[in-house]
This record gives sequence, C-alpha cells and structure tokens, in this order.
Amino acid sequence: MQIFNKSKKNPTEKRSRKPEDARPSHSEMKEPVKADPVPPPLPELMESAKPVKAIKDTFVSQGTQLTGTIEGQGNIIVEGVIEGSLTCSHQVRIEPTGQVKGEIHAQHIMINGSVEGSCHADSLTIQPKGHMRGDIFTDEFSIEKGGVFVGQSQLMPQTAAGAGKVTALKTARHAPAEATPPLPEPQQAK
Repeated sequence: MQIFNKSKKNPTEKRSRKPEDARPSHSEMKEPVKADPVPPPLPELMESAKPVKAIKDTFVSQGTQLTGTIEGQGNIIVEGVIEGSLTCSHQVRIEPTGQVKGEIHAQHIMINGSVEGSCHADSLTIQPKGHMRGDIFTDEFSIEKGGVFVGQSQLMPQTAAGAGKVTALKTARHAPAEATPPLPEPQQAK
C-alpha cells in the first residue's frame, strides 16, 4: 500500500518528526507546580459566612382539599381548598383557584382567590381576582382594582412585643391647606 502526500516529493522517504511536534517523554516532563496553601479565613468573615437554613414553600395544589391546621416556617401557596387555620412565618398567597375558610396568620397575605374568615398580618393585599369576606387585622391594607372586600378592617392590636415597632407611613405632599378645626367631643346622653 502506498501513501500519497502532496507535501513530500519522494514517497519512499520516511516520515520524520519536526522538533516542534515532538512530545516530551514521561522522564522529560516536569512535576506539577505546587501552589501556596490557602490561608484560613478571618474570624469575622466566618461569622458572616454561616450557612443559611433554606426554608421551603408549602404548596396546596389545585384539586386538593385540606381540613384542619396548617403551620409552616416559609411561605404557603394555596391553589386548592383549605378549611381551618393557616399560620406561617412569611407569606400566605391565595391563588385564583384557591379557597380558604378559616383564619390566616402571616407577615404578608396576598389574596387572589377566595377567603372567608379572618386574616391577621403586617400587610394584606387583595389582588384583582381576590374576594375577601370577613375581618382583617393589619397595619397595611390594599385592594387592587377588581378585588372585593366585604367585612371589617382594623389595625393590628399592639402586643408587648410589638409595642416598640415603628412603621413608616408614606405622606403625600400637598399645598398647604386651611387648618381644619378639631372634631367636637362626643356628648354623653343624660
């Protein structure tokens, strides 16, 4: 069998290795370079780099019906039906297919489904497809266009732990208006 190579003029000439293509043998290889050891991290960085415990969401899917008490450390997302009480450390979100009959306690409640009962939260939002019937105890309350609320809304009762809590309020800046007189004191019936 003959090998044809256009770059060589004589096909019987043995193929030679070019020095730049030559690979070093194992004996010629150098040992790997050793890096300096990594210094230990500073103690103040160790404190800030402590692992954070991951909190997972609790999900009640569409077609699921639960009766009783649900307590969670993360968020609770409801697309199914719950009859009872929900308590969580962060957010309860009622999706458009979700229904809750009972009591809800959370930092923030977002209603885009149906809720009948009472809600206790730092802030509560009724979204466009949300329907709330009952009592709301919150410091911040908003209803988006399309949202429905039938019931009573009250400020959160202050507890000993929450007595020192200060909430910044947004103030609208208007042109100075005339001073309005104070409301008269209620008269007691004789």
